[in-house]
Amino acid sequence: LLADPGIDAVVVATPTLFHKNTVIDAMRAGKPVMTEKPMARTVSDCRKMIEVSKKTRQLLMVAHCRRFDSIWGAWGKAVTSGRIGGPVVWRDVSSGRNGGWFMDEKIGGGPLIDGAVHNYDFANMMWGDPISVIASSIKLNKKVSAVDTATAVVEYPRGNKLMMSWSWATRGSRMFDILGSTGSITTGTGSLTPPDNSTRGQSFYCLTDSKGKEKLITAKGTSGEMYVKQARHFLDCVQGKKKCISPAKEAIKAVAVAEAVLKASPKGQARKVTW
Repeated sequence: LLADPGIDAVVVATPTLFHKNTVIDAMRAGKPVMTEKPMARTVSDCRKMIEVSKKTRQLLMVAHCRRFDSIWGAWGKAVTSGRIGGPVVWRDVSSGRNGGWFMDEKIGGGPLIDGAVHNYDFANMMWGDPISVIASSIKLNKKVSAVDTATAVVEYPRGNKLMMSWSWATRGSRMFDILGSTGSITTGTGSLTPPDNSTRGQSFYCLTDSKGKEKLITAKGTSGEMYVKQARHFLDCVQGKKKCISPAKEAIKAVAVAEAVLKASPKGQARKVTW
C-alpha cells in the first residue's frame, strides 16, 4: 500500500502503541501523515517520529481535534484575552468506563493519556510549555493494567494550572470550569436565558465577573465539525496551502505531560515535564 504512487497521504488510527512504526514507515515511503492522538505511547517514540519527519521532509500532523473545535475555542479565547484575569485554574473532573486496549498500560495507557491528552494539548496551546505535574492515582478496577483513576495538577508559566481528575472505572458525570482572578467560566447558561434567536448547533458558557455579573459566551457549531475542519486542514497542509497548526513538535508536549502524570501518580509524586 505504501509503495502505491496513487496514495497521496496516510491517516494512522491504530492503537497508540503502534503509531510510531506505522507513521515512520509511511514517511519513509514518501507519504505525509496525520496520526491520531496521542502522538505515541512515550516521549521517546515521539522523538523518533519527529527525527524521521525531519530526515524525510514529510509532514507529520497529530489529530488534536480540539485545536479545531469552535466550542472549546470560544471559551479558550475568553481565557487568553484576559476576560477572567490570571492566573487561571482550569478544572476538569470526569468519570466513565472504557476497556480493551485503551486500558492496557503498554498499548493505550488509560484515561490520563488517551482522554486527558486533549486537555494537555489545549492548555499547552493557551499557556505555553508545561513545567511540572503533581499527580496521585487510585486503582478501582483490578482487572486492567493501566492507571484507571487519577488526579493531576499541571503547572504552566505565569501560575496557570490545569487540574485533571479522571476515571475510566466507574459511571459518573463531568464537572468542567475555568477560574480566574477576576472571573470564572462554567458550562451552560448559568442563571441567564438563552437568546430568542438561539438555534441548534449553538453551545453556551457562562462568564461571571468579579462583581457577580453573568455574561453568555456563545459558541456556534457542533462537536463533530472539528473533525471535518481537522481533515480539511490536513489536506490543505498536504497540498502546501496552509502551515500545520497541530504539528508533531507541539503534540510531543502533550505526551510529555501524560508521561509525567503516569510516572508520578502511583506514588503521589511531583515531576518535571520534559520532552
